[in-house]
Amino acid sequence: MEESASCKRKRADSPLSAIGNKKEKPQKAPRFTRPREHRREPVTLNELTALLLYASLGKRHGVDKPSWCRLHRQGRVARVHVVILEGVTQLHFYRYYSQFKQLRRSYTARCTLVPSSCDLVSTLLSAELPDPQDSHPDIQTTTPTADVIWHPVARRYGLKRRGLSSYLLTEEEMIRKNFPVKGVQGCEAFVCTQADDHVTDSSPLYGLDCEMCVTQAGTELTRVAVVDSRGCCVLDELVKPSNPIINYCTKFSGITQAILKPVTTRLQDVQTKLVELLPRDAVLVGHSLDSDLRALKMIHPHVIDSSLLYRREFGQRFKLKYLAQVILKREIQTEERTGHDPCEDACAALQVVQYFISKGPRQVLHYHLEDLWGVIPRPQQALNESLHNHTISPLRFGQALHKDGQSVLLLGKSAKSDNLTSSQVWRRHSCNTDKECVCVFRRIAQTYSLSVIQFSSLSDVLNQSTEERKDSHLQQMLDRLEQMCVLFLGPLPRDYTERNLHTLLRHYGGLRKIRLVQTTHGLYARVEFKHLEGAELALHSLNGHQKLNQMIKAQRPLTEATLDLEASLAELQRDVMNGHMIYVGGISPHHHSYGDLFQVFSSFGPIDSIVTPAKNSGKCRRHAHIEFVSAESVLVAVRSQAEIGNRKLSVCHALTPPHMHTWTHTHPVSIVMGGETDDPREGDGRELESSGLTCTQDGEMERVMRTLDRNVGKMFKALEDKTLSIVILPGCRRGSVEYSGLCFIEVKQV
Repeated sequence: MEESASCKRKRADSPLSAIGNKKEKPQKAPRFTRPREHRREPVTLNELTALLLYASLGKRHGVDKPSWCRLHRQGRVARVHVVILEGVTQLHFYRYYSQFKQLRRSYTARCTLVPSSCDLVSTLLSAELPDPQDSHPDIQTTTPTADVIWHPVARRYGLKRRGLSSYLLTEEEMIRKNFPVKGVQGCEAFVCTQADDHVTDSSPLYGLDCEMCVTQAGTELTRVAVVDSRGCCVLDELVKPSNPIINYCTKFSGITQAILKPVTTRLQDVQTKLVELLPRDAVLVGHSLDSDLRALKMIHPHVIDSSLLYRREFGQRFKLKYLAQVILKREIQTEERTGHDPCEDACAALQVVQYFISKGPRQVLHYHLEDLWGVIPRPQQALNESLHNHTISPLRFGQALHKDGQSVLLLGKSAKSDNLTSSQVWRRHSCNTDKECVCVFRRIAQTYSLSVIQFSSLSDVLNQSTEERKDSHLQQMLDRLEQMCVLFLGPLPRDYTERNLHTLLRHYGGLRKIRLVQTTHGLYARVEFKHLEGAELALHSLNGHQKLNQMIKAQRPLTEATLDLEASLAELQRDVMNGHMIYVGGISPHHHSYGDLFQVFSSFGPIDSIVTPAKNSGKCRRHAHIEFVSAESVLVAVRSQAEIGNRKLSVCHALTPPHMHTWTHTHPVSIVMGGETDDPREGDGRELESSGLTCTQDGEMERVMRTLDRNVGKMFKALEDKTLSIVILPGCRRGSVEYSGLCFIEVKQV
């Protein structure tokens, strides 16, 4: 039969229909950024650990925000994922840049990493958490804090007494604890209450409890009870399931076939009553409230769950009967009564929550640490002596994760042979190959809060080589990168000096080395720039340049390693980190200011930042990197004839990534105690032809890098939305020389 117009109109005006038509505000996702002033500063392992601590534990565990970066909306980070490419350095990435397509595409943040000689995984998971006394300034020295500071309740809520809004579950917590949440898969047909975002400390509390039975469709509602903030019952309804009942669960629910037989109330009727009953700022209270709301097939965003408020280690929960006995000194769910009374249970859950809010975490722990959690608090004097004698070990990262109920997964060939000792803190799975790591991870990744994966393909190859061969391999990569900044110029006038060359070339960028070469046919120069952009500008500007009646030719060195140089430079130009940036040369360090650059280049589009060498760096600021808001502005600026006054500027696409001062930042750093040293490669005169990789060796290295990149891409694809992913190229130390590492950071967004 066709539905009448009046019925349709009535249904459209109903509270349930109004909720369904309400538009939900899009929730902002977490993201990672790094302040521009810190981009070129290398990151230490301790700083990277600080980011992992904050992402995994957050402020509720007394972990401060890392100072070197920003993790926006940390509370919404779903999981943390770390991949370590053993043996890989920053040199490998830029030498085999073409092979790392997945890393370049998926990760938008890139930081130079200071190499460390310690075991990376052990260092990360064994990091000490900050002193709780510093993290919780509200803790008084008179409080017996030995077992309180790191108690689950104190870690989550602190110790200050706060209003009820401080104890509401966040949306992330609700999703993690399987509460029905709008927009989450499986909750599409659930009914939303008329809740709004105006919850305050004076908002009304409503206790809720449900009884269920087992039907052919699963668990279904048979009774629901609601009490107001005074404990008065405002709703108590029996509900007849829509499917045949298999088990009435009478022992717990008190429901029998005879009781339900005359009942005509259905689930939809109860949903309508609850929508009409609850004010917009109502806070629902219950014990294991997620199962009650799922039985009701309703969504309410403002809840306090007594089973999560009185927290225990490792995610365990107290029974409501036990909480009522200890906190309220009242017996509920007694054996002489058949089944539970939902009104009684709803009232008990409400009152234990009200007790917690009125007393605050400090008093709750002070009064009930022993009788509820079974912990005998030690006197402050004994605590101070223990701390003074170092008999109380500091809490470690892995232990804190375990105490917080978070699970850790460690995958890799060395998973069972590392320095980690506590098998209870994390699950370790030894894999023979990187491919096996990927397969295992894709199967079980979503069940772990923190995953650490070690890829050992390159280290396996390097372990088959001698120490001399390893050093030679690093040197060969350095030579290849150096060639990208080298130009040969000539013939030059016979009386030309290095000073003349410096005057001619400084318009394009900083110089690292100049070497004059006298040949039978004239004077030539080998010039190495500090920036790829400087070499690129000089190549196109000086080729065919007329100087003292001589035509100068500029060309790159032609070797096997530089045959594909143009393609490599084109890829660097398209790098996600360079897409909005240009390089400007020819700046007068004495007459041109930041304001002059901004005035000239802002005509091409909005400018995000202008980066020049620091004033205290001892270098003349003859070049700058300018970052535009849009990529279209870059194209316009590069094609323009930019000038400041009567001085023409040289402009090209940026090629050097923002995390590097210069392209030569990939070169090793010598570590010398008690004195200075020159660059170990300065003036050695070696060319690539004399020390280059053979085609077979270079082809093998390309294959290894390509496979590593492919495996990283597969893992990133398998990650859950809002997962913080960090890929670490650890770098290495060879004797007194450091080869920088690299880390890639991204919060995955679907």
